[in-house]
Amino acid sequence: MEVETLNKSIEFVLMREKKEGGFGATPLLPATIEDTYYAVKILYLCNYSPNIELLKYFLFRQHILKLSIKPLTKYFKLLNYLNLLNTLPSYVVTKCKNNLKAFILEDLTNIELLCCISEIFELLGVKDIILEIKKQALSQIFSFNLKTLKSFYFLYKIVKKDFPVKFLNDVLDSQNPDGGFGFFKGTTSYMENTYYACYILYYLNFKPRNLIKLKEFILSCYNADGGFGRNSQGISFLESTYHALWILKNFNLLK
Repeated sequence: MEVETLNKSIEFVLMREKKEGGFGATPLLPATIEDTYYAVKILYLCNYSPNIELLKYFLFRQHILKLSIKPLTKYFKLLNYLNLLNTLPSYVVTKCKNNLKAFILEDLTNIELLCCISEIFELLGVKDIILEIKKQALSQIFSFNLKTLKSFYFLYKIVKKDFPVKFLNDVLDSQNPDGGFGFFKGTTSYMENTYYACYILYYLNFKPRNLIKLKEFILSCYNADGGFGRNSQGISFLESTYHALWILKNFNLLK
């Protein structure tokens, strides 16, 4: 099952690669930074080397200073995965840093955007900003209206090992009888929520309470095209495929 699943997932990704570089959501749609990000991460999970030259051609055509924060984060992550961070002109890096610092001063309440900014500064090695964002996040936890696994996921990525223990039960309790995780306790299972929960638990050295049912849920989302959907009735997406494979590999469930 392991080799067959991974090979099919590689095919699923490569069908979405564009001749001008990058990956699209479907074989017919144009490449986007987000789809390319998940495609590359899937290929690395499957121990398959992507076409670096095509990726460079795609990435270097992007107007980085015009990107909003979320795609900008994935852009920097892609450069980091491909060891291309040092190819960015210094004036571009400086401009990005200044723009992000200004945004922090404007809005400290959007935990997803704070997480994105923290990740970019971490990639750029700006430790003082990372620590300041972490300090701010810990000091105003209750102003974030933390309720969903997605919000806990962003909080964890900012504060890491300082993630409040009291939230762990909220994460664990969100697992449903079908093995997947809902947005919060008592809600329908979806792949992205399952990934958010498993990511937090994995890096805090915990496991979901029912690994057998977790595996069943993940595999129920597997489709004949080699990808995974958000649930057992869903069509395949690059993002949900990455989430599924990450869980299966990191919890040793692909056997």
